[in-house]
Amino acid sequence: MGKGCERMGGCTEVIKDNKEDSKREKLDLKKVLSERIKVVDNALAKYLEDAEHEELKKAMMHLPMAGGKRLRPILAMLVADAIAGKGKETIPFGIALELIHNFTLVHDDIMDGDNLRRGIKTVHYQWNLPTAINAGDALFARAFEVLCEVALPKKKFANMVKEVARMTRKIAEGQQWDMDFETNRKVGEEEYLKMIEYKTAVIFACAAKYGAIIAGGSKKQIDAMAEYGRLLGIGFQIWDDYLDLKGEQSVIGKPVGSDIKRGKNTLIIVHALKHANEDDKNKLLSVLGNANAQQKDILEVVKILEKTGSIEYAKNRAYEFAKKGKELLKVLPNTEAKDTLSLLIDYMVQREK
Repeated sequence: MGKGCERMGGCTEVIKDNKEDSKREKLDLKKVLSERIKVVDNALAKYLEDAEHEELKKAMMHLPMAGGKRLRPILAMLVADAIAGKGKETIPFGIALELIHNFTLVHDDIMDGDNLRRGIKTVHYQWNLPTAINAGDALFARAFEVLCEVALPKKKFANMVKEVARMTRKIAEGQQWDMDFETNRKVGEEEYLKMIEYKTAVIFACAAKYGAIIAGGSKKQIDAMAEYGRLLGIGFQIWDDYLDLKGEQSVIGKPVGSDIKRGKNTLIIVHALKHANEDDKNKLLSVLGNANAQQKDILEVVKILEKTGSIEYAKNRAYEFAKKGKELLKVLPNTEAKDTLSLLIDYMVQREK
């Protein structure tokens, strides 16, 4: 398996739901994604070389060049290729989103107190808190420098900059809700879904939408791709919540059950608190947010989450969002890129990391 596919966490299974599946299965998803990852990696390295302060440059490059799935720029490329074969024209836009994504990760790790990301030390742990904040800010600024290279007519360009800025603000709001929810055990599914839409899905929606716009897609295609990206992002985040409990630490790059210790209100937790009996609910509440919880406590909580059907419920909800997203691909012409988008949304809710 190539490095690209290792970074994607396995890329072979698909959710089978129609006669097009056999055609799509012939596509080598890992090969397609690996090739695009190389393109993104090369462009990303080039755009990060400009920093003059050597230590700050190292801190800026630490997380972006440590791997990552490159899903956001790849999504924009695939949509543009599916519409008009213009994937290469999305590279500056996709790199800008990747830089913003990494900026949010650097700051998220500070807020969450995480010392490990992608199997390496986080920026604030490797350097120090002030340098990590500075590196994150520099990544954010660099993103808008790169965004200026996107070739769009004046009005569309202005709308793009405004939308990317709004997207970034929404990510911050989603992160704030996520932190607020750590001490609120009355969060419902609707509130959770809004939080992950802002924190995670808006950047996927933006990637897919502007992949369509840069390619000169119709309004119908642009709207459909924006919604496809949103649904893909929601499914992606729900699956992330699942992996925190059922993934392998060596694969996901962080301790299993870390969301429980942190007190995160994932869809799994929201469902369990609603359906658990009183004893199980009390046990769950005693461990949630307890940074000193032992592994045996985490395992007991996982058993409760399995008993209430909450883990299975979250998996099925992720599958539902993926299925709805795939239906929107009907607006695209039949191309290999379209088939790859279908496989990609399946992968989002079946990956190992």
